[in-house]
Amino acid sequence: MKTYEAGSIRNVALVSHGGVGKTTLTEAASFTAKATKKLGSVDNATSVFDARWDEKERKMTISMAVGSLEWKDTKINLIDTPGFLDFQGDVIAALRMAESAVVLISASDGIEVGTEIFCGHIDEADIPRLFFVNGLDKENVDYEKTIADLKDYFGTSIAPLTWPIGDGASFNGVVDLVTKEAFEYTPGGNGTGKRIDIPGELAESIAAKRSELMEAIAESDEELMNKYFEEGELSDDDLRKGLSQGVAQGLVFPVLCGCASQNAGSDILLNTITTLSPSPLAKKEITVVESGEEKKVPCSAADPASAFVFKTISEEHVGELNIIRVFGGKVATGMELANPVRAGSERIGNMYTLCGHDKRDATEIVAGDIGGLLKLKDTHTNDTLVDKSLNWQFKKIAYPDPLVRVAIRSKSKGDEDKIGIGINKLSEEDATFTYQFHPDIRQSILSAMGDVHLDIILNNLKNRFKVEVEKITPKISYRETITKPVKYVEYTHKKQTGGAGQYARVFIDLEPLPRGEGYAFEDKIVGGVIDQSLRPSVDKGIRARIEEGILAGYPIVDFKIALVDGKTHPVDSKDIAFQIAGREVFKKAFEMAGPILLEPFAELKVTVPDDFTGDVMGDLSSRRGKIGGMEPLGKKQRITALLPESEIMNYSQSLRSITQGRGFFTKKFSSYEPVPPDQTAKIVEQSKKASEEEH
Repeated sequence: MKTYEAGSIRNVALVSHGGVGKTTLTEAASFTAKATKKLGSVDNATSVFDARWDEKERKMTISMAVGSLEWKDTKINLIDTPGFLDFQGDVIAALRMAESAVVLISASDGIEVGTEIFCGHIDEADIPRLFFVNGLDKENVDYEKTIADLKDYFGTSIAPLTWPIGDGASFNGVVDLVTKEAFEYTPGGNGTGKRIDIPGELAESIAAKRSELMEAIAESDEELMNKYFEEGELSDDDLRKGLSQGVAQGLVFPVLCGCASQNAGSDILLNTITTLSPSPLAKKEITVVESGEEKKVPCSAADPASAFVFKTISEEHVGELNIIRVFGGKVATGMELANPVRAGSERIGNMYTLCGHDKRDATEIVAGDIGGLLKLKDTHTNDTLVDKSLNWQFKKIAYPDPLVRVAIRSKSKGDEDKIGIGINKLSEEDATFTYQFHPDIRQSILSAMGDVHLDIILNNLKNRFKVEVEKITPKISYRETITKPVKYVEYTHKKQTGGAGQYARVFIDLEPLPRGEGYAFEDKIVGGVIDQSLRPSVDKGIRARIEEGILAGYPIVDFKIALVDGKTHPVDSKDIAFQIAGREVFKKAFEMAGPILLEPFAELKVTVPDDFTGDVMGDLSSRRGKIGGMEPLGKKQRITALLPESEIMNYSQSLRSITQGRGFFTKKFSSYEPVPPDQTAKIVEQSKKASEEEH
């Protein structure tokens, strides 16, 4: 493949709800453009884009893939993304790298929940979009209704550019409303439509649809509006000009149609991307971080080399492939580039143009283009590669916080290290999950975007790293604290064993601190009632007890200790005696100071269709949720609420059930709040029982 300058490149992300046909359309477009030699199939596990073993097994896209092809002197990089919400991190990453998006709509099912969510991500990315209504060969297809639904949801910006010839079993072609040409397709053919006359029964309808298209485009431009009023129509050139301007400004959303499984309509899609989708030249600057501060820098072929790694893929027997988008200059083989994220550098070796799993050798990737780098030493997703003259890094992709979590432990003793190695390797490819050991609950917690995401991670641990784990319900990371001050609490530690004894007497004041303040120790001893060298021992003993907890075995937070008095023995007072005295006097004071449990709360932002708002708010309230407010989003509401972590365990399933799959939420940690007294008693009892069983 020859090298294309930025003005002749199009980076396009394909997004939709799962099962609408993004991968099949990418296969069809690649075959039509002769980027692949045969038409791959997801169902038959022959797709070059769904090439992972688990993608073949599940017949679904799990990891994004790039398909680079040439069409009419233009290089088009199609980024095929997952449609399942558990993997929306890849959608966010793809939209950050693209200048436009193609949103697929199911001709039979219409606008589905995943499509709604991903259109929200397109809004955040602030890039133009066009729609492709797919699956016109299916039963119960009504293209007219689909267009009406799109206009109802997205407004009058919707502008159909093509219209189907037939539907369901009778579908066999499309009419281009701009050029007034009709094309017939052979199922499974080479993707290039055969030009035919517009069927007589469609002629009148097509004329009306073309007039509607003229009106939609005229409304986006005052000059075209005036011309349309004066002359009653727009020329083909006027239509193309208005479309180009309207799409770039986000005022027009073109709609195409076809059937990816029959390879019908992919040629018109490629033509439309070439003429209407913006090139990388539209992105004149990019956000970077230098010395902790964000700033904008220009991105062009004239600048020093700079590239962003937006996906790392580990291929068996091959190694790690890093997919990069070049923003400045060019990246060429033999270059030495800095990786400021990891304070290292990389010599660029194997470089490729990508078509899914297939790779073609390349010697350079220029500004605006996308390609793959193989076997870098230590570079992964969200890393930056730049010329050593630059001292900044690209702003990282912000992924959503994980929504579900589970505790895991190895089924076989001695496999703990294997889990760590495997998880670390998987996290280099997938930045949307977390794994860490929580010392206060003594569990290793794996947090992911959903139940399917969890299964994918654990299956990869088993198949790639040969380690099996069992899933356990995670404990809640409660905290203990106090509610009132107590003063001059005394404890004496005395131990006589016939030899050297132990003696320590201490007096402390204990008071609560504001939430989040942690622990403070103050030495208020006057005179030498306790030797200066022994006072830190009291603090050391208290700190040991903090980690163990007193009420229910959870860490103790937000309090202040003042050591106010005490007594020593000239022979028996020593470090260990004052540590023990510190532990015990703290326990005694804590039990007198109104101890309570605190539980972690998360802030949820729940987006639901208007019709389900009441039911969702009722469910949140039943989970001890504190409703913070509501924000209208078109025909939806975004509800903000604070919920105890213990009440969020099965929330994704519940929300899916209540909203018929059309609701979704994000969450992030908020704060620790007091546990209700009736709940506290249960938690304390469970903790005591668990402790007895352990011993």
